[in-house]
Amino acid sequence: MKTLSNLSVTAVILLATAISCSAQENLSVPEDYSVPDTDVVGALVLGNNEFALDLYEKVCDKQESDNIFFSPYSISSALGMTYVGARGQTATEMAGVLHFTLPVAATNSAFHSLTELLSSGDLSSAGSGDSFTLSISNGLWVQDGFHLLDEYVSEVTRYYSAAVRNLDFIDDSEGSRETINEWVAQSTLNRILDLIPPGSLDEDTRVVLTNAVYFKASWRKPFDERSTEDAPFALVGGSTIDVPMMNQTDFFNYVATEGCEAVELDYAAGNASMLILLPDGDMAEFQQGFNADMLETIRRRLSSCNVSLSMPKFEFSRSMQLSDLLQDLGMESAFGSAADFSGFTGSPDLFISKVLHKAFVKVDEAGTEAAAATAVIMGLTAIPDQPVQMNIDSPFMFFILDRASGSIVFMGRVMDPSS
Repeated sequence: MKTLSNLSVTAVILLATAISCSAQENLSVPEDYSVPDTDVVGALVLGNNEFALDLYEKVCDKQESDNIFFSPYSISSALGMTYVGARGQTATEMAGVLHFTLPVAATNSAFHSLTELLSSGDLSSAGSGDSFTLSISNGLWVQDGFHLLDEYVSEVTRYYSAAVRNLDFIDDSEGSRETINEWVAQSTLNRILDLIPPGSLDEDTRVVLTNAVYFKASWRKPFDERSTEDAPFALVGGSTIDVPMMNQTDFFNYVATEGCEAVELDYAAGNASMLILLPDGDMAEFQQGFNADMLETIRRRLSSCNVSLSMPKFEFSRSMQLSDLLQDLGMESAFGSAADFSGFTGSPDLFISKVLHKAFVKVDEAGTEAAAATAVIMGLTAIPDQPVQMNIDSPFMFFILDRASGSIVFMGRVMDPSS
């Protein structure tokens, strides 16, 4: 039976205020705009990746021995829509934490181009069994009768393709929560359910910004299910647990460097790959100070090598409340009375009440007939007698990357494949 790897993620930002304003009925979308050059997109990707590793470090500080999984791209994109309306010190802090180095207009345009570059396929193609789908959706949910500046709405619809909808947070906060959660579920093929917990929306909520990413792909070189067998995986503290380990020998991009072994597994279509980093020693020591430059160094040193690869199957979901983590990184004023999001309404009457994130990942033998054929052809090339052994039987980091841009779409670590 054909199986597929599935990853889905969504982020939501809630903005609240106690001030009501006049209604806005017609939301216009401006004309076409120029696409930024690759240098501008590259600057955005570099900043997003630096933010990803900063956030990962903070998450690790809070969760010393747990599995971690999130989408830096999703979080950056949702916060990017919020940044459009930030002003003054709030904008300065957001730019610093998110590593936005471009002017606001260039940042917006680069986000649009990067999303166009990353997106491939849609949810219907995922359901029909296509070997690669990366679907990205944005939403702007506004209190009915609450006026947003036309300029702000134009920016988020123009550059982020955000769908705009009015809800009644004041009189029906629970119904509004259910409506947004339904949109999230539909945008992730029901992989992300109940993103917004009960009580997260109330009569002070005025704006909710959402980003949803759904990813489904088959390995270019799938694992044979018949080769999967239980084997020990080392846990923190010295104990082991038996987990299903997938096995195959083939040519992969591989390197042993920077205190780890690294292997890259390509997907059958699109430009995405999974990069796995297996530390030589303790995971906690390895991830301390790990940054975007180290990641790029590892990627540059990869080369095709015959590898006897053993790695665990795993599946888990994670929810995160990012407000405290973002404040720890330096984004402080956005969450209190000092917030200046006057770019939303013309007045500094909004602040961020919560930033929620939830992600799901499943990795298994995954394959399609086309991918299996490619794997068979590759398997028929000349194979050295002694392939490099890479046994991923202890905690590891992993990244879902767009090879063309280098953008980190997803990242995480596996401390226990069974949890």
